[in-house]
Amino acid sequence: MKLSRWLTAAVAALIAASSGTLAAGTAVAGTAPGPAAGPVPRGFEPASVTFVSASDGWVLGTAPCAHAPCTSVVRTTDGGKTWVGIPAPAFKLASYDSSAGLVRLRFADQLDGFAFGSQLWATHNGGASWHRVRQVPGYIVDLEASAGVVYAASYTSGHLAIYRSPAHTDSWRRVPGLPAVSTGGELGMITLHGTAAWIILGSRLYSSQTGSGWVQDSVTCPRYLVPVSVGAYSSRQITLLCVGDPAMGSTLKLLYSSSDGGIHFTRVGDVPLGGDGGLLAEPTPAHLFVATSSGATWLYVSTNGGRSWHQRLWLADGGKGWSDFGFTTATQGVAVEGRPALGSRMFLTKNAGATWQAVTF
Repeated sequence: MKLSRWLTAAVAALIAASSGTLAAGTAVAGTAPGPAAGPVPRGFEPASVTFVSASDGWVLGTAPCAHAPCTSVVRTTDGGKTWVGIPAPAFKLASYDSSAGLVRLRFADQLDGFAFGSQLWATHNGGASWHRVRQVPGYIVDLEASAGVVYAASYTSGHLAIYRSPAHTDSWRRVPGLPAVSTGGELGMITLHGTAAWIILGSRLYSSQTGSGWVQDSVTCPRYLVPVSVGAYSSRQITLLCVGDPAMGSTLKLLYSSSDGGIHFTRVGDVPLGGDGGLLAEPTPAHLFVATSSGATWLYVSTNGGRSWHQRLWLADGGKGWSDFGFTTATQGVAVEGRPALGSRMFLTKNAGATWQAVTF
């Protein structure tokens, strides 16, 4: 899934007042590599979603079962119209009060997928079987795949480091040219577009157009702010969100844009204060989304490249927050609100965020 990037605390999303729900069936139209399809587990709740095309997507979640772990994976090959169940990693989901377990799911293509959190699990046969990968130590903070390569941000013993592997095999190595940074709470965030990559390590942004020759980018967030999210429309057009100075459910959110892949940045505007932190998405150069939450949940939208903003969504949900969010194409995006056991929902847009539909599995 070509995601624009993920929030440090609980990843962002966008939802607009939804019009209707997508019916879920027991069979998926079309065929694709992977395991034989089964029924969607009764009571399935989503935790994370990943698409590799407008048609092919997977959702990690859980459902009531007789023998733990009750981790489940469902799949669509028709853009979310119908869903089926497939095998899942034999490891629990992280709960709302514990970080031990799986948090998110990413597929690189129809065969190669990765579930991650306090452990890293992989499949190279479309989910027919899963196995634990031990080559990457510590807690996997973030993981993204593009152009046949997978990057993972690993946090262990107070340090954050970046690993990389070909998507089709388990051959993980530390990425040359990127430091292992001591971090006091800032998380590593990975954004990919083709072979280009932007990685936030601690309080600095590193970039590469090819996966080698990493450059520490010129932009520096103002004092008391840190970079938290990068949106990439192309390998050259990117936007950076700096966040900080928290106060009573709000944070300062400053936006910087680059048209040369991160060599030079221009300040383009301020996002509204409401919400702690934020997740930035850039499906087109003009359309930007920042999703955030605190005691409630917000989605802010700009249609002029970040110069002005309006509130698209306000949810008085007690601050459930967002578990996952991203755009697969310029028009198709997905979001997961909340977490299993506390109540979670998945939403899908096919018109660049103008409307969002709740998905039933």
